[in-house]
Amino acid sequence: MINRIVLMMSILLTTHVFAQTSLIDTESYQALTSDRRAINVGDILTVLVAESTSAKSSVGTNAKNKTNLSFSANTLTAKADAGLGMEGGASGEGNTSRQGQLKTVVSVQVVEKLPNGYLKVIGNQEAIINNDKQLIQISGYVRPDDISYDNTIYSYRLADAKIQINGKGVANDAQKLSVFYKLFHWLRLI
Repeated sequence: MINRIVLMMSILLTTHVFAQTSLIDTESYQALTSDRRAINVGDILTVLVAESTSAKSSVGTNAKNKTNLSFSANTLTAKADAGLGMEGGASGEGNTSRQGQLKTVVSVQVVEKLPNGYLKVIGNQEAIINNDKQLIQISGYVRPDDISYDNTIYSYRLADAKIQINGKGVANDAQKLSVFYKLFHWLRLI
């Protein structure tokens, strides 16, 4: 009889312990009906890059100076006057403006999940067109709430975003100034 009671107690305690542990990891669980958004390290997220920049700067200066010196002498028989005047001025003006626009789509990977739930993402995309190599690099921090239902996010939603585009090839080489141009420009001939 005591053996049966001990056996029943063992079974009840064992089932109670198993009932407290779950087969589902609550940290990374997504229901079958939920959106498939990047929330864990290693998940892929699509960044819709839509950046536009515009800057304009104007500066002007105007300086004038004038100096007059006069001398006069009188005697009983003659009168002499002398004068000297100098005047100078300088003025200058400068304007600069720059505009840029970038639109592309790049996939990034979650590389770190911060304690506050934010995700650190990094991604690269390389394209080679007619021997011109273009590398797009993106990194930043994402709030999971900003990720849309189709697992995309706009680049202006990335915190501390770094978007860099580098190119190498024929088109890039054509933009470089020649040695002769640099020399003549340094000599102030052009």
